[in-house]
Amino acid sequence: MNNSTGMVSIILVTYNAEKFIFQTIESCLNQSYENTEILILDNASSDKTLEILKTFNDQRINIFEKEKNIGPYAGLNFLLDQAKGEYIAIQDHDDIWFPEKIEKQIEFLDKNQQILACGTETFYYYEKREIFLLDKCQGFVDFVNHTSLVFRNNEFRYDTSYVLADEYFERKVLGKNSKIFCISEPLTIHRIRNDGNNLSHSRFSFTKKNLKDFFEINGFSVRAILYIGSLLLVKYFNEKIVWFIINIIKIKSKRISKHKFALKYPEIIT
Repeated sequence: MNNSTGMVSIILVTYNAEKFIFQTIESCLNQSYENTEILILDNASSDKTLEILKTFNDQRINIFEKEKNIGPYAGLNFLLDQAKGEYIAIQDHDDIWFPEKIEKQIEFLDKNQQILACGTETFYYYEKREIFLLDKCQGFVDFVNHTSLVFRNNEFRYDTSYVLADEYFERKVLGKNSKIFCISEPLTIHRIRNDGNNLSHSRFSFTKKNLKDFFEINGFSVRAILYIGSLLLVKYFNEKIVWFIINIIKIKSKRISKHKFALKYPEIIT
């Protein structure tokens, strides 16, 4: 593989994200780590997403277009085939990075050559509530928020037969030989949109195959049972009930209002 030394390939699949895509791309371009390429696949958007993407005039950006939507994970595989970087960074079309995110992750991976991948702590931004909740993690873990993930470009690919292909990828592909290290600093914002369309869990249906796949990925434990219960809540229950459960589970989580977050992190566009 002819990877460019030190280069990070940021890969991003977009679909009908006109409300968010400008902020997302800006957060990629504003990284303190400058040795990047930004590979974007537009998955047959029917809104102004592609039009907005084409307003950016930066040589680091390379835009690909599909006439037919091939799905998010097949889209990521397509971009992985194009990636020239030594490292891969995953970004979602409606999430935001702190400016120093990539720099801190590459510094860590350069110092720890035996580690394959790392993520960061993540702020979950609940648009409807205008609340940021910090998802904490530290040290070696099985799974990090997907949009915080950076890994070495070693010809890894997503298995598109899984609904929760991002979890399978982290736990079973990257995690096959090495766990993922989570940097204990929030450097990513994952947006929980009002319409819920960015939740991969919303695509999870309780079929025999999906349940089999779920327990293959997560094992059979109390934790796994609680997790699949959360999938059930997100998919089928009223938002107010879901928010009530979230508050119970994350009662000790750091939470910041949108106003206070903007004051504390003025460099972040929210």
